[in-house]
Amino acid sequence: MTCTKHAFLFAALFVVLATARAGSLPDNILKQIPTGYSVLSFKGGELNDDKLEDFLVAVHKADEKAIADKTGKAPRRPLMLFVQNADGSYTLAKRNDHVIFAVNDGGQCDPFEDGEDGLAIKNHYFTVQNSVACGAHWTDYITFRYEPKMHDWIFYKRISENWVMNNSNDPNADALVLGNRRVESGKVKPPVPFEKYSPN
Repeated sequence: MTCTKHAFLFAALFVVLATARAGSLPDNILKQIPTGYSVLSFKGGELNDDKLEDFLVAVHKADEKAIADKTGKAPRRPLMLFVQNADGSYTLAKRNDHVIFAVNDGGQCDPFEDGEDGLAIKNHYFTVQNSVACGAHWTDYITFRYEPKMHDWIFYKRISENWVMNNSNDPNADALVLGNRRVESGKVKPPVPFEKYSPN
């Protein structure tokens, strides 16, 4: 099989997988995805206090890797927060273009797509989970919480950890040990809204 046929089959498979991944999202949300972007990941859950299912939707440019390889600068991956209305429709409430790491921010690996689960929602809190386990081993979890008085989501906590090779001679020792752990709390500073938070 020629390289051209391989490329065509790969592209077709990508489209099928992207469509399947986005298939469970409501049509009303899919219609609000920015032009030129496709769904990378999503998670449903209650993000505010109205007891309706909301969605976090991560989007990306399909050719982001090629852009990164060519220019050295990867496109950002917006995280869009959709809240459900009483009539079942969805409104884009907030967007942040910085909390999901870019395709080349993990070195050899994609720090978001290769993670165990890039998005998590629980009890009005949600976490963006960036991590890699090839070449280097690290995790970077950024959590936000809904603040009813502000009717907004604010930065709650960031936990960054990395692991290094274990120098122990014990044959039963773990291969990796914690190198360092850094915790940044949103409680020690004025509230930072989700839309305005940047890991940098």
